[in-house]
Amino acid sequence: MRAFVKGSSEPLDGAVRQVDPPRPGPGEVRLQVAACGICGSDLHALRSDPGFEWLAPPVTMGHEFAGTVVEVGDGVVDVEVGARVAAMSIQGCLDCAVCRRGTTQLCPSRVVVGLSYDGGLADEVVLPARHLVAVPETVTLEHAAVAEPLSVAVRAVLHEPLVGPGDAVVVSGPGPIGLLSARLAQLGGGEVCVTGSPADVDRRLAIASRWGMHTAVVGEREPAEVLGREPDVWVEASGAAPALRGAISAVRRGGAIVVVALYADTFPFFATEAVRKELTLRFSYASAHPEYVQALALLADGSVDAAPLIDRFDLSDARDAFDAAYAGSAVKPLIVPSPGDGSKQAS
Repeated sequence: MRAFVKGSSEPLDGAVRQVDPPRPGPGEVRLQVAACGICGSDLHALRSDPGFEWLAPPVTMGHEFAGTVVEVGDGVVDVEVGARVAAMSIQGCLDCAVCRRGTTQLCPSRVVVGLSYDGGLADEVVLPARHLVAVPETVTLEHAAVAEPLSVAVRAVLHEPLVGPGDAVVVSGPGPIGLLSARLAQLGGGEVCVTGSPADVDRRLAIASRWGMHTAVVGEREPAEVLGREPDVWVEASGAAPALRGAISAVRRGGAIVVVALYADTFPFFATEAVRKELTLRFSYASAHPEYVQALALLADGSVDAAPLIDRFDLSDARDAFDAAYAGSAVKPLIVPSPGDGSKQAS
């Protein structure tokens, strides 16, 4: 079968290869992949950026995917052949104190499908049955592949809600998680401004405008000018150090900043201004099972429309999808190795 494999620790060493089809062991299932997204973590991993030294290539990449169960291993009783499911990307041991608190994504022994072991940028994939979430019948499998980034936005914006009706909200970084966070802030009653670079204007910021949000190009207009007041809440989803420093300066006294981005480099951080303004500074990492369920519910009831974010690529063109993501010309590159088998059901 085909799989997009990171071949070594050398930056950008990744290509589609022919590999042996996987077979499920006890407690595992084999999925026919309907769609698999490429996200910022994948971009960092393929470039071998700092913070991803723990990868042990070769590994088939891909952790944002959905598909149809085609085989179950011994001991699997809760998942049947034919089930439409989405994968939970970060998988905790489910036994430690951290997992028992519900924060399985913070488990010290966590593994990440597509980084720790072979993932969904392939025709088929094997993973533990306990790390699957059922996809509602009204959600296509292609859209279900967006449940992972949406679940990250759910945790960042809705897990401990900071946005209230009428709040001025800035989201820096119009990637998928930024745009989805902006949509959730909008659903919470916020007046939202999404910021990006000049390269984001035609595609990414255009989506925010289509959703009825304000937009601003960094360096051209300040979000407070666009909103007409200081922001109450700022969601930092760009991974750019100047954006976080700018948020601390821009947010009103007593306001809040949520950091959901990953950063490729370290940078100095002067906390005194945040202390003197008594800002709430919260960091949000990934998601757990409840956020996946909530994300799929938001897709099912139409509160969030994944369609504007998606750029489809065949699995054979996976490297082109990575290049488009690096260039910013694609918002959510979605690899569709096996169209059909549920992926074209009505949404």
